[in-house]
Amino acid sequence: MPAITPKQFQFIASLAKEYWGLHLSERKMDLVCNRLAKFLARSPYDSVDSYLEHLTSSADEEDRLVFFDILSTNVTSFFRERQHFDYLEREFYTPLARGATTLPSRRIRFWSAGCSTGCEPYSLAIHAAEHLPELARWDFRILATDLSNSAVQAAQAAVYPAGMVESLDQTIVKKYFQRGAGEQAGMVRVAPETRALVSIARLNLMEDWPMKGPFDVIFCRNVMIYFDRPTRERLVNRYCDLLRPGGILAIGSSETLSGINVPLRSVAPSTYVK
Repeated sequence: MPAITPKQFQFIASLAKEYWGLHLSERKMDLVCNRLAKFLARSPYDSVDSYLEHLTSSADEEDRLVFFDILSTNVTSFFRERQHFDYLEREFYTPLARGATTLPSRRIRFWSAGCSTGCEPYSLAIHAAEHLPELARWDFRILATDLSNSAVQAAQAAVYPAGMVESLDQTIVKKYFQRGAGEQAGMVRVAPETRALVSIARLNLMEDWPMKGPFDVIFCRNVMIYFDRPTRERLVNRYCDLLRPGGILAIGSSETLSGINVPLRSVAPSTYVK
């Protein structure tokens, strides 16, 4: 498969921007070329141009989501960027346990926006079970969303290679994961009571959102690296509209809100409060 031309890449970048708000710089050209070549090798399309013609003339939503999977990267792990979990333990759960912080009700809502294959929302659920006093007495739910069909399906299955939990405290693994046997040997699945805390759905962050909030905590980590500054500003302001006063927004450690106008104050690295 020949390399894509600069003109073809610019066209691909324009589609990604139109459909999902993604900003694909030329540094992504080799990555896109390699992934597109692998896809075309097992597809009915005989060239890059024929595939791009299909996308613009006859593709349905499912076809476009396959295209999104080609362009996106679902890299995730359990308890990734631990500083956000430490902040929640210190500033959210500990005050609740001490009665030093009151919420309007016993309703607590988290949103994992761009949840990838589910490690983030399940980590949040495990963390809540460990640190929220008498979790069963709280109306606690986590919404997890992603645009990628394959990521959403993996998150719903909640099955992962056992190697992904090897670095975790094994007491946590025993409490919150089930080890596979037979054909599932070498795999683990998040335990049912933990899965029950998480609702998973597909969502395009650039389109209308059906949920109304308010959310107490929103995690949007390593998502905005794909967006330009105006898109980031619009997105974060939409998050702020759904955050309650005092609500927490966590972004990726390589991301920044510097230079954009949002009603948030920085309280810790890559952590903000409305």
